[in-house]
Amino acid sequence: MREFIIKTMAPALWVMTVFDGISIFFMLKEFRKKGAGMIPLLTGIMCFGLFYDSLALASGCFLEYGKAFQLFSQLRYILHCTLIPLLFPICAYSLTDNKKVIKAVWAVSIVIMVLGLVAGISMVTEPRTVGAIKRYAQSDLTGKFATTLTSILDIVPVFFMMGIGIYLQIKKKNPHMFLAGFFMFLFTMLGIFLGKDPSGDKTKSLMFYISMYGEALMVFFLCRFIKKKEA
Repeated sequence: MREFIIKTMAPALWVMTVFDGISIFFMLKEFRKKGAGMIPLLTGIMCFGLFYDSLALASGCFLEYGKAFQLFSQLRYILHCTLIPLLFPICAYSLTDNKKVIKAVWAVSIVIMVLGLVAGISMVTEPRTVGAIKRYAQSDLTGKFATTLTSILDIVPVFFMMGIGIYLQIKKKNPHMFLAGFFMFLFTMLGIFLGKDPSGDKTKSLMFYISMYGEALMVFFLCRFIKKKEA
């Protein structure tokens, strides 16, 4: 199974890149509708970060290691750490129109985004190759602050989404916010437990790739959430 995943990784990453690009277009189209609110715009911005992530990884099929590729890859971490906190205002807008609550959530989110920007910039990366994909991945030389913050950002917003999603399912019969968070969490866990190389070589880990399916499903169910919210 692992060998099949590695062999199909390159074309699958290009498919994800196209999917993320289409998702951006869909979100911007939804945002232009009258009374659409901020959720499609914020989701579209977040999708841009996922699009860049997929593109940078897919480009590892033909790019060679070097300073330019490293800088190109560094932006993956900067965008990830900066844009993932947008899940907090996305959840807030889905839950309430109360301006005080929205402002409070934005204030907290902006602080986290600034910290995420610092973490992304300070991330130390090193070259790693799995199958046909070359990439620059987080090194053990990365400082504790950046390592801890990225780990928190991978988990906390997802739990927040699932909690809000449960409430929205009960009150508004819209399960898609919960499903978006649930599948993101599920594939993050699958990446941790199934992505390890049998030899124990962490440089061959597939966690980065397996978790991307969770991101794709998160975007899909956010799209479904927006469409059902409009109905």
